[in-house]
Amino acid sequence: MTDPTHSTLQNGLDRSAIDAMLRAAEPRRLQALSSTLNLISAAFLTLVARAPIENVPLWSVAAAIAAMALWRLSQHLWRDLAIAAIAPVIGEAWGQNSFASGWGAVDLERRLAELFSLHGARYTAWQSHGRYRDVAYRLSEATIWQRRRNNAPREVIHLMEVEITVPVSFVGSLRLRSRSGFARKIDDLLRRVSGETEQRLEIDPAFDAVFDTMSDRCDSVETLLTPAFRRTMLDLAVHYPRIYLEARFEHGWFTLRLPIPRLVFASASLIKPMTDLANEADALWWELTVPHRLIDALRGDLDGPPR
Repeated sequence: MTDPTHSTLQNGLDRSAIDAMLRAAEPRRLQALSSTLNLISAAFLTLVARAPIENVPLWSVAAAIAAMALWRLSQHLWRDLAIAAIAPVIGEAWGQNSFASGWGAVDLERRLAELFSLHGARYTAWQSHGRYRDVAYRLSEATIWQRRRNNAPREVIHLMEVEITVPVSFVGSLRLRSRSGFARKIDDLLRRVSGETEQRLEIDPAFDAVFDTMSDRCDSVETLLTPAFRRTMLDLAVHYPRIYLEARFEHGWFTLRLPIPRLVFASASLIKPMTDLANEADALWWELTVPHRLIDALRGDLDGPPR
């Protein structure tokens, strides 16, 4: 029978290395759990103790509601702390310079602008910055609540965003998006009628079957969309099936917007041991190394994908 502690996780990482990392973070969870329970107990008992005798039942209900709200808030804060405990350890080997989660992920001015936008609210869950093979990158996860017309419920989208400085110079822009099928013909017609300069390109059959490639006077299509880069984009499409992704080369940057089913570490809980989060840590490792896979593809592979 195979020992699960020595198995390989979905993305190729050694289970024992992940478990060691998670065991090192377990005391933080226990400390956070103890502090949370003490805070909730103190808040509950304080409210009940101050209640008039004739209103004790009502105040007890109010205290219970307040305790539940504190517990939910603590669970959310713990998710941010759990990621912050693991991500720096993973990212150090890959040139990560900084990692911030929760309210510290972006500055206050940007946070307020995101939360109170006219187009809907946005919450950046975490953000990573680094430099790999002399190429700067940024990576973040966010939740977006998009406004809809006619007072319909807001659409909730979880999004991973990658920004990379392109190591070669180019003019114009190049846009990639998931293949749109029949709608692409309508899109082509509308673009010609409106006089837009963007043109659809054919790259190779395998790539064209998954992505639409749109060029706006880009002079370096072959330099940017190398065989290695196309393979990496196809790998991303396989890793995130049925997801509509968008990418663009423009103004010296490559940007990728990738909707994801849920935020990483979404299952983290104060009452869940860190060692039960091996698959979440594996998923976090994959996301933190997405920029590096793209940079290797742009610069040329060293010795295969990150491991």
